Amino acid sequence: MGTKVFVFGIDALTPSLVRQWAAEGHLSNFARLIAEGCFGKMRSTGEFSSPQAWPSFMTGVNPGKHGIFSFLQRIPGTYRFHHSTSQDIKAETIFSILSRHNRTVAALNFPCTYPAQPVNGIVVAGWLTPSLQADGATYPASIADQLQNCFGHYPFHADTKRHIIARHNQRALTNLIDALETKIKVGQYLYDQQSWDLFALAVVETDAVQHYFWPYCDPRHPLYEQVDRSWCENPVLVLYQQVDAALGKFMEKIDDQTILVVMSDHGGGILNQGRAYMRSFLQELGLLMVKRSTLTGSLIGSVRSRTRRFTEQIGHRWLPKGMKSSLLSNRLTRRWIENYYAKSFISQNDWSRTKAYSFYWETQPWVNLAGREPDGIVQPGEEYEQIRDYIIRMLSQAKDPATGQRAVERVFRREELYHGPYLENFPDIAVWWNRNIPLSGLVVVDDSGKVIKAKKEMDMAGLYGGHSPEGVVSLWGPGINSGQTLEGARIEDLAPTILYLLGHPVPDDMDGMPLLRAMTEDATQRPVEYEEASSQKPQTTEEVYSEEDEVAVKQRLRDLGYI
Repeated sequence: MGTKVFVFGIDALTPSLVRQWAAEGHLSNFARLIAEGCFGKMRSTGEFSSPQAWPSFMTGVNPGKHGIFSFLQRIPGTYRFHHSTSQDIKAETIFSILSRHNRTVAALNFPCTYPAQPVNGIVVAGWLTPSLQADGATYPASIADQLQNCFGHYPFHADTKRHIIARHNQRALTNLIDALETKIKVGQYLYDQQSWDLFALAVVETDAVQHYFWPYCDPRHPLYEQVDRSWCENPVLVLYQQVDAALGKFMEKIDDQTILVVMSDHGGGILNQGRAYMRSFLQELGLLMVKRSTLTGSLIGSVRSRTRRFTEQIGHRWLPKGMKSSLLSNRLTRRWIENYYAKSFISQNDWSRTKAYSFYWETQPWVNLAGREPDGIVQPGEEYEQIRDYIIRMLSQAKDPATGQRAVERVFRREELYHGPYLENFPDIAVWWNRNIPLSGLVVVDDSGKVIKAKKEMDMAGLYGGHSPEGVVSLWGPGINSGQTLEGARIEDLAPTILYLLGHPVPDDMDGMPLLRAMTEDATQRPVEYEEASSQKPQTTEEVYSEEDEVAVKQRLRDLGYI
């Protein structure tokens, strides 16, 4: 069995697209990977989202154990949030485990790794890192200086959304390709610096290109026949071909003692847009009560909210950096930014009458539970379950008014998807929306016979692609079965698989299992060994993001539809 592992993580890489385009001759290196290695689908986490899935890849546990639900984490005991960081991952990562045992590791670009945590090697933090100059952008800090000197810049996040809105599609695609190419070059540069036991590189541009250009590659999408192809026939395929070229370079670069693991955190698909209706849906059901009691007040509030959002976006994108810094150093400006979010999504609620609600980032429903929420009114036990049952039933019956199709595929109680000590930090209900259609609305008849029509309350302009629950997994190299389809893999299986490949015991708290079925009989003669899980946690600091960083990071999340 090989003594080293190279991981190529490709955000939202979609199994069906890879197989189709490899078979058609568009992705020659993926075709080689499929023919010579073990390739298959891999089940993502409960809600197949990046902030849940990447930490599960790194820790081998489900989100209920590592603690991250969203890119914006709710602060327990409040209605407020903070941005998810590496400090919120409550389970030990494979990079930390191997470092404790003096194995050399490199982790580049993985989401939820900012600020970079100390390892026996190097870390370049993920796409919500404010800049290469930010404290914690890399570990050690000297790596940031190396990258600055060698490459001039480092594109944690490609400047894309504003070009999409302006219909400058070619510029948007070019920026994604440039960001991808820079990350690949950086990966090659750092890989060549020494021999690594585990070298792991992630790219996220595949996710972005699917969010913006999914109708170009999916005949099921209602816009498939309408998109402008004069500038590019299929931008998603173009970016996949760039990834394929990078894959070929890595396949040639690694030696015959290294196992290549190619994986994605989830797949892509049609963006349903259902979550844009959730807050209105709960309000129309009489579960979410707002303080605005008149039509005039509602209209004024709506205009005020849209004006605040427009002003913030324009300021972030077009004001010189010096002017932004000056504005953000002002106490009144900072208070305005804080109030913008609070007034728009929290303080407008009448908590004394609200039984269920949703936030604006990940809009899964929460019950306003007494003893957990600051102003909770629903009693634990029977009343809590009655509220959950009612929401689940109404969502399950809801339909898209344009097509008559069911709006959701399935609705879950949170404990049906997750388990662990951090379950209480997750919404009470999880919704899998119908991924076959982009919703035109959300309609249901309530128990009184009233027709409920929810309104769209999130701006998702320019976004057409969403996520699907199955990503890609492939192993290639010595001791790996050739031409085999890998069945039944879960993203939690990859951490224990990597540890097994490196001859290291698997911590006993991991939910995943080593993918021994991907390996040859000779390679699996050694039994899986287990060890007691470490209680080691990430280092913590009081502040992670500055005021200016907060604005920039929120804009990145907004660009991809997270808020």
